[in-house]
Amino acid sequence: MEHAALDVRDQNYQAAKRVTQLGTAADAGLTFAKIGIGILGNSAALVAEGLHSAADLLFDLVVLVGMKMARKEADEDHPYGHGKFESLATLILSLILLFVALGIVWDAAGRIQSHEALSAPATITLLVALGAMIVKEFLYQYTVRVGRRIGSKIIIANAWHHRSDAIASFAALIGIAGAIMGWPILDPIAAIGVAFFVGKVGVEIAIDSLKELTDAATAIDREVHDTIQRIINEHPEVKSAHLVKARKMGPDIMVDVHVVVDSFLTVSEGHQIADQVEKTLVRQIQDVTSVMVHVDTQDDMEAESDMREDVTRLIPSRSQLKERITGIGTLEPPLKGVHEVIPHHTPEGIVAEVFVTAEAGADMEKVRTSAWQLGRRLRETHGDLANVRLHLFLGDDLGDVVV
Repeated sequence: MEHAALDVRDQNYQAAKRVTQLGTAADAGLTFAKIGIGILGNSAALVAEGLHSAADLLFDLVVLVGMKMARKEADEDHPYGHGKFESLATLILSLILLFVALGIVWDAAGRIQSHEALSAPATITLLVALGAMIVKEFLYQYTVRVGRRIGSKIIIANAWHHRSDAIASFAALIGIAGAIMGWPILDPIAAIGVAFFVGKVGVEIAIDSLKELTDAATAIDREVHDTIQRIINEHPEVKSAHLVKARKMGPDIMVDVHVVVDSFLTVSEGHQIADQVEKTLVRQIQDVTSVMVHVDTQDDMEAESDMREDVTRLIPSRSQLKERITGIGTLEPPLKGVHEVIPHHTPEGIVAEVFVTAEAGADMEKVRTSAWQLGRRLRETHGDLANVRLHLFLGDDLGDVVV
């Protein structure tokens, strides 16, 4: 099952890599075409769109590098993996987008003030803008399908980046067409419109990156949070789950959860439940790659409330409790001695399982009476015991008879 999950993840990475490489090649061609023809054809809007495509090219490269970095295994310097590098690189790119937007506005405003915009752009600039819009819409449709199929948020985000570029190209198209028809001022105004879309994308990317870098809960969809909670609650041995936390590490989701189980389960049983919860989450939620499960016998919030009420209370260990119980004095016949004491810490207090040996061949009624008296004496002399469970063994061989 784990090998199959790894194969699917590798296939998804290859699909994401291919679609991003296609976008990279397209953006490289559009960058040179827009800037070159925009300068030759005297179109500020097309030059602005060329700078936008250059930023898109950077974005594609960041996506490729980020995905590759995020796939690196955890090491001594980065024990939680390298997923944050993707978020950090995306944040840097968002700042580049904002600077590009400001630069476009500055240039367009200068053209308007200097009346440089009075010279209408060449007709070929209109054709380039139209072609760019068609290419970008195709890239959006193709990329968003791949992103949804493999469940990759960064690929879907890149797809919407292509869609914003198509809209910006449409704005440039309108501006250039208006300038050619006799309103040359529309060309730099369209450039400012392009800058708006560039800046908007930059702000949105920055916000998403900061959410991931600061481990904000909103970095993960509400639906994913609800699915995590539902899967945990569906485990038959889990009474409840609390302190459920999830954070983004690049393309991966890391989950921390506290589960409440029966107080009388063994450590190995608790470990098995934690292991089952972990594997189920990783198997059923594609982006979840790491799960830390803390096993509790009661809700931590309730436990903290109890501790605040009695901050001086000390919880005895197994050896300490056994020493206390064996120190109550000589046992009344036919009981011979205390073999083992196992404490269970429950919300009501400590429930002690006490394993006591009795004389072989002793009258069973006397054994039960002595055991009942021992249990009552233990509860009276140990105020922190909520209950006592006695296990009686007859004879020297503890494996012979259990009463």
